[in-house]
Amino acid sequence: MQIICSMIFLLVMMVMKVSGFSDFEALLELKKGFQGDPSRKVLTSWDAKALSSDRCPLNWYGVTCSSGGVTSIDLNGFGLLGSFSFPVIVGLRMLQNLSIANNQFSGTLSNIGSLTSLKYLDVSGNLFHGALPSGIENLRNLEFVNLSGNNNLGGVIPSGFGSLAKLKYLDLQGNSFSGEVMSLFSQLISVEYVDISRNNFSGSLDLGLAKSSFVSSIRHLNVSGNSLVGELFAHDGIPFFDSLEVFDASSNQLSGSVPVFSFVVSLKILRLQDNQLSASLPPGLLQESSTILTDLDLSLNQLEGPIGSITSSTLEKLNLSSNRLSGSLPLKVGHCAIIDLSNNKISGELSRIQNWGDSVEIIRLSSNSLTGTLPGQTSQFLRLTSLKAANNSLQGVLPFILGTYPELKEIDLSHNQLSGVIPSNLFISAKLTELNLSNNNFSGSLPLQDASTVGNLSLTNIGLSHNSLGGVLSEELTRFHNLISLDLSYNNFEGNIPDGLPDSLKMFTVSANNLSGNVPENLRRFPDSAFHPGNALLNVPISLPKDKTDITLRKHGYHMKTSVKAALIIGLVVGTALLALVCVMFHFMLRKQHDEEKSDVTGEKSIVPKTEPSSSNVIAAKNSVQENESSSSTTSTPSIKAKLPVSSSRFSQYSDSENSSPFLKEPNEELHSESRKDEILSSQVSSSTPSLPKIQNSPDNPTSRQTSMRLDGNLYIFDSSLKLTAEELSRAPAEAIGRSCHGTLYRAVLNSDSVLAVKWLREGTAKGLLLGSKRTREAHHIKIHGCTLFSFLSPRGWTAKPPTIVTGKPS
Repeated sequence: MQIICSMIFLLVMMVMKVSGFSDFEALLELKKGFQGDPSRKVLTSWDAKALSSDRCPLNWYGVTCSSGGVTSIDLNGFGLLGSFSFPVIVGLRMLQNLSIANNQFSGTLSNIGSLTSLKYLDVSGNLFHGALPSGIENLRNLEFVNLSGNNNLGGVIPSGFGSLAKLKYLDLQGNSFSGEVMSLFSQLISVEYVDISRNNFSGSLDLGLAKSSFVSSIRHLNVSGNSLVGELFAHDGIPFFDSLEVFDASSNQLSGSVPVFSFVVSLKILRLQDNQLSASLPPGLLQESSTILTDLDLSLNQLEGPIGSITSSTLEKLNLSSNRLSGSLPLKVGHCAIIDLSNNKISGELSRIQNWGDSVEIIRLSSNSLTGTLPGQTSQFLRLTSLKAANNSLQGVLPFILGTYPELKEIDLSHNQLSGVIPSNLFISAKLTELNLSNNNFSGSLPLQDASTVGNLSLTNIGLSHNSLGGVLSEELTRFHNLISLDLSYNNFEGNIPDGLPDSLKMFTVSANNLSGNVPENLRRFPDSAFHPGNALLNVPISLPKDKTDITLRKHGYHMKTSVKAALIIGLVVGTALLALVCVMFHFMLRKQHDEEKSDVTGEKSIVPKTEPSSSNVIAAKNSVQENESSSSTTSTPSIKAKLPVSSSRFSQYSDSENSSPFLKEPNEELHSESRKDEILSSQVSSSTPSLPKIQNSPDNPTSRQTSMRLDGNLYIFDSSLKLTAEELSRAPAEAIGRSCHGTLYRAVLNSDSVLAVKWLREGTAKGLLLGSKRTREAHHIKIHGCTLFSFLSPRGWTAKPPTIVTGKPS
C-alpha cells in the first residue's frame, strides 16, 4: 500500500513538473520562428536559463506569467520579423492576452480556437494570410478582436461569431474577407465597435434584420470600401439605434434616398460619400431639433434640390460637394467650421456668406454658378483660413478687408470675372501662403510697394496669369524668399526679370508678356515655355531646353556625357596599363635575346644535336701570355683539322674548298640558368691548362667522344700579330667548354703553347651571315683572358647546315 501511494505521488509530481514547464518550452519553440528584433529587447531577454522558482520565464520582455502559466504576451510595435506559429502555443491554457500588433509576423491563424482562455486578441498590422479557422466559437471569453491591416487574410467569415457573447470589439478592416455582410451582422450579439471597411463584403445593408441586441449596443459601425448595394435600412420596422455614434458606409454602391436618421438619436458622424444616393437632401439632418450630428459627408452622390438653412448647433463639418444641388447659398450655417458646397449647381449672390457667422474656417464654393461680388463688410471672418470660390461668375473688385483676415492662408478666386487693382495688403498678409487670382480681368501693376515694410513675407504660391496686369516687375518681388510657384504669364509686364528670385522656385513662367533683357542665371533651368511665346526682346540662352521633355533629355544627355567621360578615363587608364605591360614584356624579351647572344660569345653552354657540320663559322681568341702547361701534351684532347688559308690582316675572309676531318669533343650537358652559365664559363676560362680535367675516350664519358667533321667556311682573325695556319688549327687539341643554340665554344692549345678560344658558329639556325657578323663584332670587343680572337664565317649563306662547333677558352 505504501509503495502504491509513493508511485501515485511521484506520478503527480511528474505531471506537475511537465505542466509547469510546458508554457516555458512553448515560448522557446515560438522564439525559433523569430528572425529579427530591431529593438533588441525580445530575443535577448527570452533566455532559456532565465526561469523563476515558480517555473515562469524570468524577466522575459512582453511576457506575463503567474503560477507557472503564461497569461499575457504583449509584443506590440517591436517590428519583429519571422513567423508566428499558433500551433506552438495551443498549450498555453492560461493565456488571456495575445497582442502582437504592428510587427512583420507571417503565417496563418490556425489552431487559434484552442486558446480558450483568450480575452484580448490583436494581430493587426502584420503579414498573416489565409482564412479564419474553424473553432472560433470556442473562444467564448473573447472580448476584443483586431485582425486589421493584414491584407491577405480573407475568405468567408465562419459562423462561430454567434457564440461569442462577450465580444465587444471587432476590427477586420484592410483585409480580403468576403461574403454577405448580413451573414456576419446577424451573428453578432452585443458588439459595440465593428469595422469591416476595405474588404470584399457584398449584399445589402439591412440592419433591420440584425439582432436587437446588436442594434441597441453598436456604437461605431464602419462598412466603407466594400461592394454593398441596395438601399440603406430598407427593411420595415427599423429598430432604434440607441447607441450608434459613428456610421460610415462610404465608397460602396448604395442607392436610393438618404434616410432621415430620426431613429438614430445618438448619431454624431455620418459618412455616406461616394455612393449612388439620389433624391433630395433630408432637411432634418441640418436641423437643430432632429440630430446631434457634428460631421456630415454626403459628397460624390446624386443629390438634388436646394440646401435650405442650416440651424444645427452641433454640426461642424458639412461636405455636400460633387452633387446636383441647386438653389442659392444658405443664409445661415449654424456653427459650421468647414463648409464644402463645391462642384454643384448653386447660383445667386456670393454676398450671402456675410451672414455665416464667425465660426467659419474653411469655405469652398468652387465650380458653381455664383455671381456678384465679395462682400466688403464681412469683418467677422476672424477664423477664416481658406476661401475658394474659383470657376464661378464673380465680378467686381476685391475688397480691401480680404487682406485683413488674420488667419487666412489660402485664396483661390481664379476663373472668374473680377477686375480692378489687386489689394496690396494681400501680398503682405501675415499667414497667406497661396494666392490664385489667375484668369480674371485684374489690371494695374503689382502692388508690392509695401513689401519692404514686412520682415518675412509668407507667400509661397502666386498665380496671376491671364489678366491685364502690366508695368515693370518690381525688385520687391525678390523679397519673397519662400516662393515655390510664380505664374505671371499672359499679362502685359515689361522691362527686365528681377535678378534675385529665390532658388526655391519649382515652377516659374512669364510667357506672353513684353519682357526684355537677360534671363537671370538661376532661372535658366526652366524650359523655353516659361519665357515663350512673347517676350521678343528677352535674351533667352540657346542652351535652354524647349520644354520639360527637353529638360529631361538634357539631363539624360548630361548623364550620358558624364558616363562617356568616365568610360574614356577608364579606357585610357586600362590602355596605358596594357601599353606599359607590353613595353615591359618587350624589354624583357630584348634583354633575354641580348643575354642569349652574349652567352653565345662568352661560351654559354647549350644542348646541340649530334649532327655533323659541313660548314661553320669560327671565332678564335689567342692567349697573349705564354702558359707553361706541363700536362698539355698528355691530355687526351681531340684536334681540329681544317685546310684554311690564313691572313695576318686584322679582319680577313677566306673560303675553303678542301675537306678536313677534325676530331672534336662533344659535350652533352644540360643548359644551366643564366647566372649559373656565367659562373661555369668564368671558372673554366680562368683555369690554367694543367688544371683541365683529363678526358678519357670511353663510352662512359660522353664528353670524351671524338667526332670526325668537315671544317668548311671562312676564317676571321682579329689579331694581326698571330701567325696561324689552317693546318695548325686543325691539329690543335680542343676541349668543348660551352654550347648554345648558335654554336659551340672550344678551348684549343697550339703547338706554341698559345691558348685559343674558338667559337664555331652554325649556319642556318644561327640566323645566317647577319647573326654571324654580329657574333664576330661582339667577340672582337670581348676581353678574354689570355686569348686572341678569330672568326670563321661561312660564305654559303642561310643554307640548312649541321651545327657549327666552336673551341676556345673565354676568361
